[in-house]
Amino acid sequence: MRLTLDLRCGVSGDMILGALLDWYGRDHDVSGFLSNLSRAASVQSPTRINSSETDRGGRKARRLEVEWDLLKKDTSSGKEMMSHLEEALTVMGSTDRSRKLARRILGTILEAEAVVHNEPGPMQVHLHEAGTPDTLVDVVGIAYLYDMLEVDGYWVRGTPISLGKGMISTAHGAYDIPVPAVRHMLRGLPANVGPVEGELATPTGVAAARSLVEIWLNDEEGGDRAMIPGKPVGSGAGEREYTDDFPNTLTIYEEADEP
Repeated sequence: MRLTLDLRCGVSGDMILGALLDWYGRDHDVSGFLSNLSRAASVQSPTRINSSETDRGGRKARRLEVEWDLLKKDTSSGKEMMSHLEEALTVMGSTDRSRKLARRILGTILEAEAVVHNEPGPMQVHLHEAGTPDTLVDVVGIAYLYDMLEVDGYWVRGTPISLGKGMISTAHGAYDIPVPAVRHMLRGLPANVGPVEGELATPTGVAAARSLVEIWLNDEEGGDRAMIPGKPVGSGAGEREYTDDFPNTLTIYEEADEP
């Protein structure tokens, strides 16, 4: 069996989590999962998760929104975030398999941030946008559903990643899109600038995709005009809404092995 992550509208943590949750919700009640995930992320600060179904370009997709109480400080170190992650995984009741994936995703983010900001190591980085309960929700949730849906039983493929274009303001200043940490994580992966303004590939999304995908498709196999084989099993919607021609969704396709 094969899964293909369609990343041609970009990739973010909430889009991957939304797609996995959409798939999981076909056979399970998602309210209990979301309640447990909220409690897990609340180890850093009281956190609330809202899940809704939205229509993007004629396709239904799961949209996730995360809110949390004001944090006591503006940044979190890599060491602090890894500590929060371990505590959140325990609250969530995550298995060893889920824990390993979660550590790999967060570790990928921390390593990239250490390189681009010239820090001594991943534990010494100072996280702004990635140092919040939103990151815990994405990382813990993705890893948990990866385990529940037995994704490790599939070959996981990924299309080239659409990056967006333009400028973005961050706590470190204004940067070209993609931001430096994302550029570092993209090394060796197929990706394309555009096709719309704005950030389409976030650090958490790229770190998660890099951790999940085993086979990367080229532009001929998975480019804009390529047909993705299989049936769609889950779709997650990004924050921004563009046009029907660019729905800003990430869809997971399942394809059975040929007899």
